[in-house]
Amino acid sequence: MLIVEEDKVESALLQRKLVKFPKAARLLQRRQFQKIAKEGRRIYGKSIYIQHLIRPHPVPPKLGITVSKKYGKAHDRNRFKRVVREAFREYAIHLPQGMEIHISPKKEQKTIKKHDIALDLLLVPLQ
Repeated sequence: MLIVEEDKVESALLQRKLVKFPKAARLLQRRQFQKIAKEGRRIYGKSIYIQHLIRPHPVPPKLGITVSKKYGKAHDRNRFKRVVREAFREYAIHLPQGMEIHISPKKEQKTIKKHDIALDLLLVPLQ
């Protein structure tokens, strides 16, 4: 019994390590955010604003998140970013190569859930 539970724990940890959010999947520079704002399309979801742009380069989808101090205290902003990253990790395999997405919260919602973010990510066109 103990060996079986240890195997489950090890496989869960291995799966968690495989699903990461590497630097290659992030928007890091101000000019990247500006390009999406200027050339990209906007989608207004139930709980988030999404700006997206498809680049012709065959690179994995990238995500950028911005949350202002108006959203709430630091722990609320960090939770929002954590939930968005988790939803993006699960949904990124469905996005086309070269997609760049910028997400920001619509309004203060301290009880935002990954499911709400995932539903809003489904609004992003795949072309």
